[in-house]
Amino acid sequence: MCSLPDKLVANRQHFLLGSFDKWISLRTIAFLLFTVLLFCGFHATAQVKPTSSAQFVDVTESAGIKFVHFKGNDGMSINLEEFGPGVCVSDYDRDGWQDIYFVNGRDRYDRGITVKNALYRNNGDGTFTDVTDKAGVPGTGYGLGCVWGDYDNDGFPDLFVTQYGSNVLYHNNGDGTFTDVTAKAGVAGTESGPIHSGATFVDYDHDGRLDLYVGSYVAFGPKSRRYCNIGGVLSSCPPSAYPGSANALYHNNGDGTFSNVSAAANILQPEGKNLSVGAADYQNNGWPDIFVANDGLPAYLYQNLHNGKFQETGEAAGMAFTTRGQTMAAMCISLGDYDNDGWLDLYISDFQKSSDHLWHNSGKGYFDEVSDQAGITVPTRDVLSFGGGFIDYDNDGWLDLFIANGHVYPEIEQVSPETHYKQHNSLFHNEANGKFTDVSALAGLGALPPRAGRGVAFADFDNDGYVDVIVANNGDPPTLLHNASNHGNHFVNFKLLGTKSNRDALGARIHVTSGKISQIREIAGGGSYLSQSDLRANFGLGEMAVASTVEVIWPSGLHQVFHDVKADRFYLIEEGRGEITLQQIRGRASKDNDPALPATKSVPSKSQN
Repeated sequence: MCSLPDKLVANRQHFLLGSFDKWISLRTIAFLLFTVLLFCGFHATAQVKPTSSAQFVDVTESAGIKFVHFKGNDGMSINLEEFGPGVCVSDYDRDGWQDIYFVNGRDRYDRGITVKNALYRNNGDGTFTDVTDKAGVPGTGYGLGCVWGDYDNDGFPDLFVTQYGSNVLYHNNGDGTFTDVTAKAGVAGTESGPIHSGATFVDYDHDGRLDLYVGSYVAFGPKSRRYCNIGGVLSSCPPSAYPGSANALYHNNGDGTFSNVSAAANILQPEGKNLSVGAADYQNNGWPDIFVANDGLPAYLYQNLHNGKFQETGEAAGMAFTTRGQTMAAMCISLGDYDNDGWLDLYISDFQKSSDHLWHNSGKGYFDEVSDQAGITVPTRDVLSFGGGFIDYDNDGWLDLFIANGHVYPEIEQVSPETHYKQHNSLFHNEANGKFTDVSALAGLGALPPRAGRGVAFADFDNDGYVDVIVANNGDPPTLLHNASNHGNHFVNFKLLGTKSNRDALGARIHVTSGKISQIREIAGGGSYLSQSDLRANFGLGEMAVASTVEVIWPSGLHQVFHDVKADRFYLIEEGRGEITLQQIRGRASKDNDPALPATKSVPSKSQN
């Protein structure tokens, strides 16, 4: 998230690399200047005219969202107060409309200021209603991130919130209310904290129940150092000023309780500085692996050994460090198949002047960083990137990139006037040739007020087939971006319902073929930065009005195949059921009343359990 050198900055002309923890020598600066010139030339020749229009409109106010993030600083902010917030999306009441949960800070200085987290129910008409008090989900401490997951398989998503100190788990009662079950469940995390960061639900052992990985950041306590010197200006401290802290993997016992199995699963990292967390099957073997972005430390890749244990293989897989051998500030993790070759690729955001990183999955157990070739190195160098990741905003069948930006030091402009604390967000269009084009200005993002962007979630909030964006901003209202792109491309949207597999179908893989394009999506929680997106899988089909084949591979090992699936519909696929149905969306009649929906052929695959 934020990293600075322990040395004082004596010369503001010095360049800062990665997490601000290392000075760059004059020789290295010369090399970087040469590299910049090279990249600029490459970027100029690599630019191609965007093939698809983009337009995002800020509808936060008209949607009735009045939430404002409270960082809680008393004067100059400290590291903790610049850390959040995250934002999480889920249809908590199962009415077919995606709702939003915002995480808030707290008053830690006894000033009598009362704030809380906020749950906004989607009214289905473009507006939202704050139902926090009715639902009973205000949070119990200084909030940072959140994830949704139906850990008891009762059909209603439950809510886990990472906090400073003790975390909180809310059980969804199915009637619009929640119950705090943290103590019973045993996931407060006081053994691992104190700054709990990214988290994700994942069924790592294929027992049909969602387990929980919770990352922890630095060991910051009441007596810890609060401020550091940056070029003669006092500001919050980098993570290098503090020791790391332990992560936690909680196994779901199936009785409403969890057990910390971090050591037994060989996943414990006592000195980690976790930020973002993602779980996905990068090897195509049917088992979810766990990706962890660390601040100023090598990134972790916990390879699932299929026996309840993991092996850390980040360096061997080529993603622990950048292609230049540097550690990353590493705020965001996103996994998606941007080149449609059937393998999940990896995006990790980074600190200003370090640029963001894109890794191509070789399909041989390792990743190759292709940031330069893809064209994202230069345009992400002068922003500090946080949450976001892969999104097909124009439904052309190719995953694009959206990134929220914002600095972590409000005093940075006193040191470097050309560097801004509040920044504009970025959007990159996938040109379907391995390259991305910066379309931020074309999409209208540059015309919006700059913010200190943090968490990002993607969801089709108005169920129009185009994925929208919600950005959580530090110390400001969130930004709800309606996707108003006008391109006429088709889509299909799938909600999966597990029976033998976990109810949320986390870890399930959907493979859609339409025309000459084959795409995959893996249902996954967490990711981005302290956030979670819509668990429904949205596929852009371009000009194709039918998906010729839709294949679902469930964590249980069951394969289901559908043929000739009509576009522009929201489908529900239940594990083992012989036919596809339509999602039930409150207040909306079925777009197609034809009962002859595609049938499926279930193919029991080789067992993955």
